[in-house]
Amino acid sequence: MQETVSKYEILEKEVSEMALRTSLWSKENKRKSFRIYISISISSVLITFLVAIGNDIPEHLRFIVKIITLFFSGLTTVLAAWDGFYNHKQLWINYGETRDHLKSIQLKLKLLNTSERNDDQILNRIYKEFQDLLHNSNSKWRELRVEETKATSKSSE
Repeated sequence: MQETVSKYEILEKEVSEMALRTSLWSKENKRKSFRIYISISISSVLITFLVAIGNDIPEHLRFIVKIITLFFSGLTTVLAAWDGFYNHKQLWINYGETRDHLKSIQLKLKLLNTSERNDDQILNRIYKEFQDLLHNSNSKWRELRVEETKATSKSSE
């Protein structure tokens, strides 16, 4: 025999699962953003160092140093383009904001007393808030992607 699940339980489960997912996405994008920024910084420092010592090294090693410098220059360009296209920092911020709002909705649900947990008006209002939040989050993601697509297409013209 199957037990009937209440609207409250369904809503609470959906909000909790989405809060967990957005938290994971936020952390993932934070890590990616940090790695990209650190990699660009390290690569830039190495380029500066290699250019600075370029004339002070033995003649037979200069070609190798030039190749290494060129490699790090290319790497910096690729990483900067990657960051410009995916914009992990902004995704990290957007997902973090969404997570925080979802936690607020979770708290509202936890604070409902027994009669409120069965009140369709209250649950519908919280569900609408949940749907509006998801729509807003998806719109931010879409806007970020559209901006990146426009920037990419303008730079290729």
